[in-house]
Amino acid sequence: MGTVKRDYQIKLNCGQETILLERRGCNGRLDMAARLLKELDGRVDALGLGGANFYYHLGSRRYPCPAGQYLFRQVRKTPLVDGSGWKQWIEPRAISQLAFLPTGSRALVVSILDRFWLARALQAGGYPVLAGDAAFGLKLPLGFPLWTFMILGYLTMPLLARLPLAYLYPLGLDQEKSHPRYRHLFARVKIIAGDWHFIRHHLPVSLPGKVIITSGTTPADRELLRRRGAAWLLATTPVFDGLSPAANAMEAIMVALGATAPQYTALAGKLGWLPSLYCLQK
Repeated sequence: MGTVKRDYQIKLNCGQETILLERRGCNGRLDMAARLLKELDGRVDALGLGGANFYYHLGSRRYPCPAGQYLFRQVRKTPLVDGSGWKQWIEPRAISQLAFLPTGSRALVVSILDRFWLARALQAGGYPVLAGDAAFGLKLPLGFPLWTFMILGYLTMPLLARLPLAYLYPLGLDQEKSHPRYRHLFARVKIIAGDWHFIRHHLPVSLPGKVIITSGTTPADRELLRRRGAAWLLATTPVFDGLSPAANAMEAIMVALGATAPQYTALAGKLGWLPSLYCLQK
């Protein structure tokens, strides 16, 4: 569902297998994404859907995302994933690399509903979580502690899950636009975590000493973070030829290699694809 400007092709050697990883943006057009999924169905080993989740996740509950469910129904033969398996099994492992931060350093997770497992791991690791869903998704300048947000989410998600995806998340060319907002939320935390397009869309002009936890970045994205003063990038997906694929692409690779969700961690570890920490200020 993203912009075609970020499309790429990468050939990966995975032991005895070679994977051709290709990203194809649809500029936020649901009809174009549906048509492309139908065309690729049965012709590739796995498909990863970016920009639309099948479900919003909150604790043990999940709420269907209408756009994601519609696109899921377009595919009959090829396994189709949305990155939630990678987010659940791999991303929480990133927290072990934050030991250099003082316990109690606060984290802003721009969308708990997209990264609940990462948020829970941060909270359990001693990094109090501020939920950015109200600000980044609903355009309300509010941030809530994780457990407060969960209570509010249980009450409101049956209705809010029906909102149009384009209202909640930057799609297509909107992903290239910058609207710096919610500086008060960014200023309250040391860690900024979650979907890169959500983060980039509202990125403040100054990020002194911040730690960014995300995936899907390019060399230009990392240079942007460096110029704005961010100190560290904790990439939750590996970097191939300068590109860090999104979680959905990495889960599609896992499936293409024959792994099931509980096997993702072992396979990612064997291939050296677990989260890595990069210093941005050298």
